[in-house]
Amino acid sequence: MRLKYYLLFMVSFQSVAAFSQELHKHFEAAKIHNSERVRLEVTTKAGMSYINATDSDEPIVIYGGNENNIASSTFKITEDNKKHIIQAKLACKDHAGSNFTEAIASNLFGSEEGEKDLWQINLSENFPFDLDLEYLVGESTIDLSNLSVERLKIKSGSADVFVKYSNKQQNTVAMDTFFIKVNMGNIDVQDLDLALAKNIIAEVGFGSIDLNCGENWKINSKVSASVGAGSMNIQLPPSSQAVLVKLNNSPLCHVKMNKDFVKV
Repeated sequence: MRLKYYLLFMVSFQSVAAFSQELHKHFEAAKIHNSERVRLEVTTKAGMSYINATDSDEPIVIYGGNENNIASSTFKITEDNKKHIIQAKLACKDHAGSNFTEAIASNLFGSEEGEKDLWQINLSENFPFDLDLEYLVGESTIDLSNLSVERLKIKSGSADVFVKYSNKQQNTVAMDTFFIKVNMGNIDVQDLDLALAKNIIAEVGFGSIDLNCGENWKINSKVSASVGAGSMNIQLPPSSQAVLVKLNNSPLCHVKMNKDFVKV
């Protein structure tokens, strides 16, 4: 008997890397024994950041540019019921006191120092992770290939965030929740099917979210999406995949559906 997997969308609408600079190691979590998983909390205020998998005994290694300008970056490790919590607040000295408005203004009008902010975060393929990632402004590329991610949360203030599976290698564990939220920035997710996420939540304020659901959905998933004054584009799986969409529409919003969908 052939199993069919169903993708349920609930959508509501409201009216309202090759580096040019040398990187230096700033943080390394030593090998952790008897730990079920690692929770990583990352906050960046500006610049560019990259996350990818490595085959390493160290769960997390963070590199950055601006060796003499990182005084505001902080790292903290705590433990809770066999789960190590690593907090990394990454910001160069020039952005240490920036609030949301100041960071956006710097991003719009340019900053020679801000353009040099660069972070490379290497995650080990040998550990399961809970990832809590927050980006104020700038750009971030998150490559989840070969990683074991049980929960993923991404928030963008005015940053451009790109999530991908570069070698089409799916998540090595079932993901409980895939959560993304954007204020004024943009989040682009490719091959969402490879996340193996049971619950997917996407929220847009004034920015935009693009979700590419991929080609081969393997689990039953529920997607809850809400859009304010921004936009959301969802590329569904092929027509052979069963999809049910529930819309809570607003007369002030525009919704465009594929003509193959039938209203029930």
